[in-house]
Amino acid sequence: MHHTCNVDPGTPTNDSVLNLRDLECFMAIVEKRSFGRAAPFLGMTQPPLSRRIAALEDELGTTLFSRAHRQVELTTAGELLSSEARDLLARARLVKHVMRQAARGTSGNLRLGTRSVSRYLLIPDAIRRLREMNPQYSVTVIDPLPTQHVEHLRNGLFDLTVLSGPVKLDGGLRKVPLRGDPMVVALPEHHPLAERQVVDSRDLAKEAFIEVARYEPLGYKDLMRGACVRAGFVPRVVQEVDSVDMLAVCVAAGMGVALMHDVHRELSVPGVVYRPIHPAEPPIELSAVWRADDANPVIEPFVECLAAAAGQGRQP
Repeated sequence: MHHTCNVDPGTPTNDSVLNLRDLECFMAIVEKRSFGRAAPFLGMTQPPLSRRIAALEDELGTTLFSRAHRQVELTTAGELLSSEARDLLARARLVKHVMRQAARGTSGNLRLGTRSVSRYLLIPDAIRRLREMNPQYSVTVIDPLPTQHVEHLRNGLFDLTVLSGPVKLDGGLRKVPLRGDPMVVALPEHHPLAERQVVDSRDLAKEAFIEVARYEPLGYKDLMRGACVRAGFVPRVVQEVDSVDMLAVCVAAGMGVALMHDVHRELSVPGVVYRPIHPAEPPIELSAVWRADDANPVIEPFVECLAAAAGQGRQP
């Protein structure tokens, strides 16, 4: 003899207790002030609705409605659940609305991780362009440690970053080059070499150097060292810093000179002058980098805005 087990769709199972449908049923009764009026509103009959609420009360270990009167009245526990359920359902509707808009590409948020000096001009310009394109787009800027840009990107802490220097990509990352910046030497404004229009790299051999230490994983440090080696010397490093903007600050303080990409339009530090070097080194690439499998609809339009802003402010 075979037995079939019929599960009433109106009765919650252990897996469905306190799900959104339970809260919708509960709130419909509260708002309609009647099981009988709430049932057709919910697209069900009254008996399954009553069983669902009874199962919910059993799960919570308390009664939600007083059965002493013909009219529906909330108990103290019911009043508490009513307040919480209203907020939860409103939040759920908002999440559904946001996700539907994001799926259509009409709204969304981009988490941008950057500590590059490009944030001072390029990124604000790109964000303005993005907002003009679609006011519902938003960008949250996160300032990670320099050594953690790529790691945090891979781990999903942010969605996109902007990096200067060689970026070694694996199959999980994508990049779009935004522009190439010339390599220059940053000098204290009263340095004898600052009087020249172009500085021969060999004339830097006896100078004290400020160097970016923590950019080494991205290859930025190798570019600077390579320029010195090609000029026939190993730089005498007197100070290591963790960001390009700190390079300029230390140069302004007279601590030494620094090889860096040309940021004079974006990072104006009093007391520092930037001079081209000879022979010229290949431009230092500035790139937008993100995860290849990231479906965030804001990434593509923001990269377009970055490229447009980079083109507008491209170095000569």
